[in-house]
Amino acid sequence: MTDATAPQINRRAVLRTGMLAATAALVLSACSPGSLLLGDPPQLYRLTAPEQIPGVATGGPDWQLSVERPTASAALDTSRVVLQRGRSEIGYFAKANWTDRTTGMMQSLMVDAFLNARSHVSVAPASVGLRPDFTLQSELLNYQAQYPAEGAGAPVIRLEVNTRLVTMPDRRIVAQKRFEIRQPAVTDGVQPVINAFDAATDRFLQELVVWAIDAGTAALPPR
Repeated sequence: MTDATAPQINRRAVLRTGMLAATAALVLSACSPGSLLLGDPPQLYRLTAPEQIPGVATGGPDWQLSVERPTASAALDTSRVVLQRGRSEIGYFAKANWTDRTTGMMQSLMVDAFLNARSHVSVAPASVGLRPDFTLQSELLNYQAQYPAEGAGAPVIRLEVNTRLVTMPDRRIVAQKRFEIRQPAVTDGVQPVINAFDAATDRFLQELVVWAIDAGTAALPPR
């Protein structure tokens, strides 16, 4: 595995280390000598939504969509980058974190992907207090780098999300879908794994936006 403290910076997975380094320095200066030992801060990785959504419908009646924060198990709902060996062994990459917990990061990515689609649908996170026609609910089932149970080898990113499109305000499910993405990393190492997470997330977001807009438009009651 490559050194996690010096990954290459690319357009889609942006490192944010300066703020943590400055915070660590302030903490150290506020403590008496020898009272606190801090190692190097973890590298922070931020994914971005795809800039274009191929196949999305751009015409039709206007409607509004509220995107709720996904639910997830405690093992997944963390800012740490999750890995798994075999069927049951869960761990985390050392010195590599997301900039937010995975559920918060995924909600932001969903909203950004819908906005980038530039469709006839107005979108906002649920916290905004929009009066939506539909709300998008989701459950993050898997979001980890899956390694072989035995031996060495590059992992495969496993992303699985259950989604539901729910009418508002009566909260009736009009469409639901389970998304399953597998994205092999080119090689082992933190940066190749982050790149594979980025590619897998892009694929999921593109499929999600097309499906949700089509399903919502089809279920929209006559006006």
